[in-house]
Amino acid sequence: MMLWNDGYLADFPYPHQVHPELSPTWLAAVLTALGQRAPEPGAGFSYCELGCGQGLNSLLLAAANPAGRFLAVDFNARHIDHGQRLALAAGLDNLVFRQAGFVELADEEGGEAFDFIALHGVFSWVSPASRAAILRFVERRLKPGGVLYLAYMSHPGLSAFVSAQRFIWQAAQRAEGDPVQRLRIALDALQRWQVAGAGYFIEHPDVARRLASGRGQDLAFLAHELLCEHWAPLHSAEVIESLAAVGCTFVGSATPLENIDELAVPGHCLPLLAELDDVAQRESARDMACNQSLRRDLYVRTPRALSADEHRQALLDGCWAGMPDAPDQGALRFDTRIGPVEGEATLFSPLLQALAEGPQRFTELASRPALASQLSGLNPALQMLAWAGHAHPMLTGAVAAERCQGLNRLLAEGALLGEGYGHLAAPSLGAPVAASPLEMACARVLLEHPQLRGSLLRETALALLRRHGWQVEDAAGHWQRFEARTLPAWLQLGVVAGDARPPENQR
Repeated sequence: MMLWNDGYLADFPYPHQVHPELSPTWLAAVLTALGQRAPEPGAGFSYCELGCGQGLNSLLLAAANPAGRFLAVDFNARHIDHGQRLALAAGLDNLVFRQAGFVELADEEGGEAFDFIALHGVFSWVSPASRAAILRFVERRLKPGGVLYLAYMSHPGLSAFVSAQRFIWQAAQRAEGDPVQRLRIALDALQRWQVAGAGYFIEHPDVARRLASGRGQDLAFLAHELLCEHWAPLHSAEVIESLAAVGCTFVGSATPLENIDELAVPGHCLPLLAELDDVAQRESARDMACNQSLRRDLYVRTPRALSADEHRQALLDGCWAGMPDAPDQGALRFDTRIGPVEGEATLFSPLLQALAEGPQRFTELASRPALASQLSGLNPALQMLAWAGHAHPMLTGAVAAERCQGLNRLLAEGALLGEGYGHLAAPSLGAPVAASPLEMACARVLLEHPQLRGSLLRETALALLRRHGWQVEDAAGHWQRFEARTLPAWLQLGVVAGDARPPENQR
């Protein structure tokens, strides 16, 4: 059996990972917050995901963004087959899956240009030749004003881990079994050196911490993360310069909190950061200040900054929804890379209360007496809530509730059968929402019987879980939260069918 292709684990399916930062609504909201003009998700746009894995991100986004045209690319035939089957079953006629390598894709003549190109978990895992091909593809296929989302491992947060990964790769090459078995053998071999007191672990205690935390993770996921010949953290300055060479300008991070210096950089480093005016050097210094290990960069081809008036209007035009797990009120504690940051109750409590009532336009939030006197803090607060998973920007314009619910039914059924799906499409967000096994069972029931509620819904969902061999701890507690918070949000956002009225911006 061939395990590796171009040094990458090829014959083992990548687990179903979903990243909210890939959503066009998320990207547009972050760019707007940065004062940059962004493609309008509610209008027609084209979107390409390179290295799509089994395609779940692209499936969810294609279902929830009817105005978009999507291309999902991966060289693993099993990945593409999985995505194609689901897209066909869900009737997603705006999504094409393609099996291709990056060199083949970059060197072909013609081809569609894209408003969005996204790569997550690809760029620092593939060979230098593939990275060069990705850059050529971006140069040829990203439209003027188009957005590139590029997530990659970075120095210095993973600098010390390079030797550990190389040891794991070498040991796995010589082991037998499937990738998970090989990874387990390699991790055990590395741990013996740690127990023996190897100086590497003494000098770099963070490596031991990372290995210990990895033991509790999904080993199938870790196999893809670590069993790669070309695994390499990258220097952000070099990445920024390489993208500049193909016409793309770095504009910020897709992680909202990292665009707010006071929340992303230790306070005593801020004066030093202010002295730097070269973008590449500044980002390299920021990485050093917070020991960055994973970057989610945003680049724009021919960026167009919004004027002060345009920026203000773009913010006012935004609409935001509270997420099911958001607290109702009170101060918040944000656990950032530089330590805990306290969100003041005077700002966050009225903001959370407003979002708990339903989706809110920025103008509606700004007009509330408790928030009107804190307008300068409202945009950063929404960015912080989005980062924490408590809020999400809304899709402006028409939604595709039936398309999303058709895909959601397939995903809920697959989750019950052990396929590993953990997200559903939310048409009013143009984005995915996370769902637990119990919530997947409830979704499956509601998509068949939309009027079912209360104890009958709960018992039907639990019976469905038991029938498929699932056990739910603290079922009463999970159900109470689902009934009180998740279901009302799902109805409002169109995840399942129901009587909730759509938000005003989508009527």
